[in-house]
Amino acid sequence: MDTAAGLHRVPVDGSTVPVLDLGARAGRPLVLVPGLTDGLTPVTAPEARGLFAQVPLPLDRYRALVLSHAWPARPGTSTRSLAAQLGGALAQLLDRPAVLVAHSLGGMVAQHLAASAPEQVAGLVLSATADRADGQLRDLLARWDGWLIAGDHERFRVDAIRTSVTGSALESHLALHAAAPQPVPAPERIARHLTLSAACAGHDATAVLAAIGAPALVLAGGRDEVVPCGASARLAAGLSHSTFEVFDDLGHGFPEQARGPFQARVARFLTELGW
Repeated sequence: MDTAAGLHRVPVDGSTVPVLDLGARAGRPLVLVPGLTDGLTPVTAPEARGLFAQVPLPLDRYRALVLSHAWPARPGTSTRSLAAQLGGALAQLLDRPAVLVAHSLGGMVAQHLAASAPEQVAGLVLSATADRADGQLRDLLARWDGWLIAGDHERFRVDAIRTSVTGSALESHLALHAAAPQPVPAPERIARHLTLSAACAGHDATAVLAAIGAPALVLAGGRDEVVPCGASARLAAGLSHSTFEVFDDLGHGFPEQARGPFQARVARFLTELGW
């Protein structure tokens, strides 16, 4: 057990999956699968735990488990192998299927888990994600990787904000960032980010989408510069039981930027599932 309340680590195939346990312990399980930010800021980091404690979901009704990607993230890791590790952790944590709420890279991992272990997945909320990485996403990831390798962490962080936040909120996010400079990430976290970035760049679940039978809510930002709205639409079209909706004027960070509408839409989906 970790020293932080609600944080523990599950051993899986020689690695560990850090898990943050939130919400109502007796509630039905929601499993939150984070995106690429989990590379530099896994749930073991205090700042990540603070953010997830405020996640826009109805945690008072559910047991929410935030599953970080496996540590260490070894070179050659893929979204498929991350899904296998996620499934191994869930098999130890839960005795029934869960609804996966997964963002960006997390949504890519969730696709493989839902295809390979349908008994573990009762439903899917997939936000800002795609069935495969396209050239636009790979170019963006390569740009970020280059800055991190060169030690230009500030440029990486500012660009990540600019590609995720839209409208008037962008300037406030940039101002907040400027007022609270971030420490230089440790080398092992940079290596972890690069490994997860490579998994994201290599993602392709097109061959397994037909095997996913769980109901899915696919949500996209109409101005997403990381995963274009059209890529999320293609994912939804490839699933047998999906609903697709767009947050028109928002980008990749729409779950945080439109907290109320996002929570309301996810809550409605869970109600429709009987969850």
